[in-house]
Amino acid sequence: MPEVAIQTPLEQVIGLLERGFGPDIYPAFDLSQGSPSPVALNKDTAWLKKANTVGINVRTIQNFWNIIPYTLTLPSAQNAIHILPVWEPGVVASLYGPATWNINPEFFSKELAAAFPHLNNVEKQLKVVINLLHLMGKTVGMDVVPHTDRFSEMAIANPQLFEWLQRRDLAIVQHGSDLYLEVKALILRYLLQHGSAVADVALPENINALFEDMPESQRLRVLFGEIPDYWGRLYRRKAIIAILYEQGLETVPATMGPPYRGIEVDPAPEAKVTDEEGRVWRDYRITRPEKFSRVFGPLARYKLYESKEDNNNWELDFERPNYATWSYVCERYRRIQAEFGFDFMRGDMSHVQMRPEGVPAVRDAYYDLLGAVKQTVLREKPYFGYFAESFLAPPGEMAYGDECDHLEASFADSTRGFAIGTGGNGKVCTRFQSVPQMAGNEQFFP
Repeated sequence: MPEVAIQTPLEQVIGLLERGFGPDIYPAFDLSQGSPSPVALNKDTAWLKKANTVGINVRTIQNFWNIIPYTLTLPSAQNAIHILPVWEPGVVASLYGPATWNINPEFFSKELAAAFPHLNNVEKQLKVVINLLHLMGKTVGMDVVPHTDRFSEMAIANPQLFEWLQRRDLAIVQHGSDLYLEVKALILRYLLQHGSAVADVALPENINALFEDMPESQRLRVLFGEIPDYWGRLYRRKAIIAILYEQGLETVPATMGPPYRGIEVDPAPEAKVTDEEGRVWRDYRITRPEKFSRVFGPLARYKLYESKEDNNNWELDFERPNYATWSYVCERYRRIQAEFGFDFMRGDMSHVQMRPEGVPAVRDAYYDLLGAVKQTVLREKPYFGYFAESFLAPPGEMAYGDECDHLEASFADSTRGFAIGTGGNGKVCTRFQSVPQMAGNEQFFP
């Protein structure tokens, strides 16, 4: 049984691998070599349509290394491993609320590090585990998450990539398009008062020097510190959160289900949370909710489009993409794929389609963020597939328009969707055809 297998001593697992694969296992432990993907020679993503996928929550099995003995219990027919999100989590500790781009240190195996001293951090251990899974004939998938923790390092280091609001008790007093400028000013003020988190980078003199001229890698170090110093980074981030909280500033929460936009503070007593510092936080609700309307207070969705009329009516202008956000998210996931060798992505909340008119007849490069990530990676890895999270609900319920039309328009290869009802017209999506090519010859985020 899997729960017994993950208790197997490391030496015994290595022995099983040696019996099965001989000396081929040794390059997998060499970070400069690695093991080729089983689909590395594929010229397209059609393979994912027939893959039998197993999802693994690493928290359940404690660390990355335990994926290997767990996988040894699987039949060969299960040839794809989807690893749930691997990044440091945020305020509610959800894996789907990443707080940073750093690999979650709770997935580090001391046993593996003791046996192989060169695998002395969690990033190296993840890379070796993926190498071994490839050797075992398994493809490996990562999550692509279109949101972060509401006060993630990403949001604090890049306020312009998110929407912001200002709350005073039970009222949202401001949610204009340029509110991020006030956030930037407060963060700069914190730095000038408390200094850089590292000694080798000079403090920026103004907002542009910090948020535009300074590369994000340096900006993260100045704001929070070095990656291995988890508690030091957390301390700095909480200090910045405290300053923003004093001014009532927070990211606009992620939502699900039509109408998506238009939120207000939930006045219910149970919608109030007091944190360990005594700060009072409020949940939000959709002002005109429909059947599946949801607000996820601890999560902030990336700002993908500019708003109409300074966001007075919570309307997005889908003709005006926030190009910087698309480029940032796509490039970040491209780097992750390249560093660790993932073979496919599982798109979180793939069912989200926010255009009230439904799926457009012709969509451009900025139609869907998850599809854009796939297309970005495909330029280098033509086999990189997209496995969608969906619900296959009747049109207009979980998303505007037909969900299958949306999945096809966003380049999804396959889905784990399940029907949740047929509505009044008895229609439910039962097809999932091959993904069409994008109209035109647009280049994705050069």
